[in-house]
Amino acid sequence: MTIALPHQKIKLSDNTVRRSLMVLLAFVMTHLITYQKLPFSPDYQFPFIPFTIFLIYGLFICETNTWNYRRLSKKSKLGNDLSSVLLIIRTNLLYCTLIFTILSIGQMLIFQYVMDPFRFVGLLGVCLMISLIETGVFILRGYAKGNGTLTLNKLASTSDTLTIVRGGELRTIQENEVSCFVHQNGCVFLIDTDGNKLVTQYESLSEVEEKLSNRFFRANRQTIISIPAIRALQKDVNNKLKVQLEHLSTTVNVSRYKSRELKTWFKSDHSV
Repeated sequence: MTIALPHQKIKLSDNTVRRSLMVLLAFVMTHLITYQKLPFSPDYQFPFIPFTIFLIYGLFICETNTWNYRRLSKKSKLGNDLSSVLLIIRTNLLYCTLIFTILSIGQMLIFQYVMDPFRFVGLLGVCLMISLIETGVFILRGYAKGNGTLTLNKLASTSDTLTIVRGGELRTIQENEVSCFVHQNGCVFLIDTDGNKLVTQYESLSEVEEKLSNRFFRANRQTIISIPAIRALQKDVNNKLKVQLEHLSTTVNVSRYKSRELKTWFKSDHSV
């Protein structure tokens, strides 16, 4: 079973709707669970403190859901399969539990009381349900938006193997046939292990990076390199590195910020 996870940003209009719904939900939960009075009841006073507490809980959980969805769906190690979806759901539920627990402890310390265990579990269950529903909406909406008109670019983007569009046709390329990807003059080029330089349909290296396994490394803004293509790593000034690749005449410069990550990645299969 495969589900495409779009690597998209949550629009401002979506955020506005979510936050508005959270205000409404906090209002309803305050009156039904804590205050247990409705606005038209006798001697009604707006329960400002309980409402604020519910709203803080909800906003923390919902904003964390959004952040996790963006972060995890963009990670290149996540594939377009059910395990990726389950990872997002599990992570959001775990974060929801942690946030609820931390906020509950803070609330009890501030107001000097101990929450009943059954009430704690019940409220946690409500928060987990909200988190699960919102996460499910994100995934289902993204899946629906990803199923538009089928084009060559979309087919290339959802294929299990790396594909490029050339002359109106799809060409499948195995990862072990790729030496590196280079971004030049607004185009992304694939250089294969035979030294051929192929134009791809991708608009950025970030788009390519999402589809590759950990045998590839984003060395800088212009280059993604593969482990078998590396001929040598050379130390440069200020803890920088220079990488010599097969079939690439120029060396690839790696900043000192990424050099340590590159060494760790390279040592996983080679010794430097």
